[in-house]
Amino acid sequence: MHVLPFGRRYEMAQKVKERAQETVVVVDDQPVVLDFCVTVLSREGLKVLSASTARDALSFFAADRTRVDLALVDIVMPGMSGVEFVKALEKCSPDTRIVLMSGYSPEEIKRVVGADASHYRSIWKPFEPQTLVRMVRNALDAPAPNQDNKQGSQRAGC
Repeated sequence: MHVLPFGRRYEMAQKVKERAQETVVVVDDQPVVLDFCVTVLSREGLKVLSASTARDALSFFAADRTRVDLALVDIVMPGMSGVEFVKALEKCSPDTRIVLMSGYSPEEIKRVVGADASHYRSIWKPFEPQTLVRMVRNALDAPAPNQDNKQGSQRAGC
């Protein structure tokens, strides 16, 4: 039996505690994808909120709600598209990290998203659980988009 030194155990416990405080919003109009993402990310210890429409997802970003660290957004959805949602989100919650997901090819994503496509992390459906976790973890561990801009990171709410 291998026992970790106290310092290492404490460090690991702190990481689990930090992850439990991270909140991810998943937005996808396909119930199977939505359930899959919620299940995988919840098992990683993240707090996960979900919405099947972009308009519904905006309510999670109201000024009086829990801070959201990352939005995992399907690009093509009926009604308000993922691209429209991301543009709105960048205005009302500029410190939220964004990961786009799609079943379309990278070339099609560039066409739909436009010149800003390279500014976002993207994941292509279908994806494996470990790929999703790795993408989300990398995005969460990166600096927030407007971390240097203190004024820009104040939450106005959507």
